[in-house]
Parts: sequence; structure tokens; C-alpha cells
Amino acid sequence: MRNFNARFRLRDTDRHIRLIYTLFLLFTLVAFVFSFYWAHSMTSLSPQGIADHYRGSDATFGEPMSFRELAEVTHFHLFTVPVTFIILVHVLYLTGVSDRIKAWTTWAAFAGVGLDLVSPWLITYASPFFVLTLLTGDILMAATFLISMAVPLYEMWFLKQPLMARKSVD
Repeated sequence: MRNFNARFRLRDTDRHIRLIYTLFLLFTLVAFVFSFYWAHSMTSLSPQGIADHYRGSDATFGEPMSFRELAEVTHFHLFTVPVTFIILVHVLYLTGVSDRIKAWTTWAAFAGVGLDLVSPWLITYASPFFVLTLLTGDILMAATFLISMAVPLYEMWFLKQPLMARKSVD
């Protein structure tokens, strides 16, 4: 089987291709910041706030999330979050970073996605303890997002020597 990126590297591309990847990464960053803001405004990002969001709370007069609401959120996230991360990881694979970092980032990203998808169900129907599972998934997704954004941007815009640059022949 042929490796899809055996010869193509981001830092070997022209500035127009690098601009496309950069804009994607920057818009994804805006989406992550907006998601973080939204989550903070809904839950204060505290374990109790997250549990109350899913399980309901007498203090806030909140109702527990219904099966239908959880299914709707899960349905939307099942289609969008894995696609976002496959693109982010794909962009990371177009860099010269070690295969070990690529593999770790891939596994951590999708473990985070999995934890993030299953946690609302566990919080709602099993125990508020699973807030820790949700937070772990979110930390994994945030860390892998930062790696998948920082490494390509660094290679595209700050490394001076292209990976496959031709040496001048005298």
C-alpha cells in the first residue's frame, strides 16, 4: 500500500497552498475558541456545572437532558468532530514531525473524540463522576488540536529550508 504523503510535504508547497491550509487551521482555531466560550458560558467548565448541564439542577431550575436532546447532540457531533480531527491529523501527517508524534496525536485525538461523545450519556444516565471522562476527552482534543495546528504552521511559515529542496549543482 502506498503512503499518501510519502512525497508531499507542506513546507515544499507554494505560498498559495500554504495559505489554504493556514486559513483552514485559523478558522478551526476560531471554532475551538468559540466552543470553549460556549461551554464556559453554559457550565462554567466546572465539574458541578457540567453535571448540572446534563443531569439538571434544582438550583438552576434546569431539567435533565432528555434522550432526544442527547441523541441530537450526539448525532451532530458524530458527523462533525471526527471529520474535523481527521483533517487536522491529515495536515499533521503532511509535516516532517516524527512518526511517533503523529501516531500519538492520532490516537489521543480520537480517544478524546470518543470520550467526548460517550460522556454526556454516562453523566446523564450513570453518574456525575463521568464529568472527569468528559474533561479528559476535552483535554485530549485541545492538546492534539494545538499540536496539529502549531506544527504545520511552524513548518509552513518559519522553516527556511524546504524538506525536498534541490541542492545546487556546481
